[in-house]
Amino acid sequence: MKIGKQFLTQSLLVRLGIAMGTIAVLALASIVSSAVFTETSEGKAGAINIAGSLRMQSYLIASQTADPHLSRAEKRERVERGLANFESRLNNPVLTGSLPGDERAALQRTYREVSTMWRERIRPAAEAALADGAREAAFLAMVPGFVGRVDHLVTLFEEDLESRIRTLRLYQGIALFLIVFVIFAAMYLMHTQVLVPLSDLLAASRAVRRGDFRVRAAHTGADELGQLGHAFNYMVEDLSAMYANLEARVAEKTEELGRTNRSLELLYNTTRTLSERALTNETLAEVLRDVERVIGVPAGVICAHEGGQTLGFPLASTALGPDGRPELCANTRCEECFAEGALREQVAADGSTVVSIPLAESGRSYGVMPLAMRPGRRLEPWQLKLAEAVGHHIGAALATARRAEERHRIALFEERSVIARELHDSLAQSLSYLKIQVVRLQALLDRDAPRHETGNVVDELRTGLNNAYRQLRELLTTFRLRIDGRGLTAALEDTVREFTRRTGLDIRLVNRVLGAELASNEEIHVLQVIREALSNVEHHARARRVDIVLEHNGSGGVRVRVEDDGVGIRDARAPTHHYGMAIMRDRAASLNGELTVRERDEGGTRVELEFVPSTPYRDTAAAAA
Repeated sequence: MKIGKQFLTQSLLVRLGIAMGTIAVLALASIVSSAVFTETSEGKAGAINIAGSLRMQSYLIASQTADPHLSRAEKRERVERGLANFESRLNNPVLTGSLPGDERAALQRTYREVSTMWRERIRPAAEAALADGAREAAFLAMVPGFVGRVDHLVTLFEEDLESRIRTLRLYQGIALFLIVFVIFAAMYLMHTQVLVPLSDLLAASRAVRRGDFRVRAAHTGADELGQLGHAFNYMVEDLSAMYANLEARVAEKTEELGRTNRSLELLYNTTRTLSERALTNETLAEVLRDVERVIGVPAGVICAHEGGQTLGFPLASTALGPDGRPELCANTRCEECFAEGALREQVAADGSTVVSIPLAESGRSYGVMPLAMRPGRRLEPWQLKLAEAVGHHIGAALATARRAEERHRIALFEERSVIARELHDSLAQSLSYLKIQVVRLQALLDRDAPRHETGNVVDELRTGLNNAYRQLRELLTTFRLRIDGRGLTAALEDTVREFTRRTGLDIRLVNRVLGAELASNEEIHVLQVIREALSNVEHHARARRVDIVLEHNGSGGVRVRVEDDGVGIRDARAPTHHYGMAIMRDRAASLNGELTVRERDEGGTRVELEFVPSTPYRDTAAAAA
C-alpha cells in the first residue's frame, strides 16, 4: 500500500491516467445505467396501453349487454367475443412480463385482485346476464367498481415507469456531476503539474540558448517533469563546464586537424612524386625532406638492400659525415636498422633515438628508413603511423621499380630468344644448305667435273643466296615491325597498302574484332602471320585477289583467314629450304592456337589461324555500348 501511494505521488502519468480512467469509468457507468433502464423498461409502455384498454373493454362488454337493439343471439355472440378479448388482454405476456418479481409489491397485488375479481365475479356475472335478462342490472352495477380497480392498476403501472425514470435521472445527474468534477480536477492537475513546469523549462531552455548557463529549472519534484527538471539542471551544469574549456578543446582539435592535413599532404606529395617521376636519388631525397619537415626530425636516410642480405646501400640522405657517407648509414649498423622488416627504435650513447622505418610491400622488405631524433625526444603514435605509411609507399615504389626492371630483363631475353629462333629456323638453315653446296662445288672443281654439273651447283647456290637474301629482308622487316598507338587495325591497313602497292593484288580487309582486347604480343603475332601469308601469295600463288578476314569464332576465340584465288596448294608442308610455313605454325603455337592451310573448293588457298586471346574479347556492340 505504501509503495502504491509513493508511486502515485511520484508519477505524473499515473495521476493523469487515473483521472482519465475515472472519467471513462463514469461515462461507461452512465451508458450502462441507460442501457439497463432501457432493457428493464422495455414493454412498460405496452403494458400501460394494454391495462388501459381493459377499462375500455369492460365498458364495451357492459354496453353490449345492455343494448336493447340487439337480438339475444347477436348479444350473446358479441358479449362472448368481448369476454374472450378481455381474457386475452388480461393474460397478455407484455402485461404479465411488466409485473415486478416481488409478490408483495402493490402492482403485483393489484393485478392479482383484478384477475381474481374478473374470474370470480365479472365474467360469471356477464355470462349469467346473457342467460337471464333479469340479471343484467346486477352485472352493470358491478362494472364501475371493477373499472375502478383496473384504473388503479393502470395508475400503478404509470407510477412504476415514472419511478424508474426518476432513478435513471438521478444516476445520470450524479455521473455528470462526477465527470465534470474529475475533468476540472484533471485540468487543474494539468495546469499545475504539466503546463507550469513546461513553461518554466521552456523559459530556461531559451535562456540557455542565449548563453545564460546560470538559469535552473524550478520544478524538481519526484514526478516525470521533476526528473526532467533535474536532468535539465545537470545538463546545464555540464554545458557550463564544457564551455569553460571549449577554447582549449577547439585549439586542440584545430591542432589535430592541422596535423591531419599535413599528414594527408605528405602522403599525397609522396604518392604523386613516386608515381609521376622516375625513382632516382633526387626523387627519394625530396620525399625524405618532406618526411623530416612534417614529422620534425633533424636527419634521415633511405637505405635499400637485396632480399636476404643485411648490408644495404644509401639511396638518399640529408645528413652526410666527413667521409661523404650518410651519418645514419654505416655498414656496422645495418643489421640493427633492418630488424627483419619490423619497426625498431634504438637509443644511442648521446641519448638520441634512431627510429628505423621498414620499407616493405606485400610482406617483403626492400630497405629501411632510419630517422634521427633529438636527445630526449621520441615520436608520437601519429608520427610513427605516418612514417610507416610513407615507408609502405617507398617500399611499393622500390618493388615496382624492381618488377619493371625484371620485366624489361625478361622481355630482352625473350626478344633475343625470338631473334635466335627466327635466325635458326630461316637464315641459318639456308646458310647451312649453301655451305653444303659450296663443299660440292669444291669437290667438282677438284676433280674437273663436267661444266653442266658445276653449272647446276652454281644455279642452286644462286637460288639459295636469293632465298637467304629474301629471308634476311623478311627478318629485318619482322624485327623492325611494331604497332604504335593507333592499334592493330591501322597496322593491318598499312600492311594492305604496302602489299597492294608492291604486288598489284586486289587485297580486301574485313576486320570484325574492333572491340577485341588483344595483348601486344598477340597483335604482333597476328600481324606477322598475315604478312607471311601475303608474302607466300606474292611468291607462289599467282593470284589476283586476296581476302583478309578477322572475326570471332563464337566460342570466345578469334579467327584470322587469308584466302586467295590462285593456283592453290597441294601439300601443306613447307618445301625444302622454305621456312615461312614453319614460322607461321610456331607463331600459332606461341598463341596456343591452331594454323590450318588447305585448298579452297572454288580454287586458291586458305590460311586460317584460330586462338583464344589471353584477355576475353568484347564484341563491337558491347564495346560501343
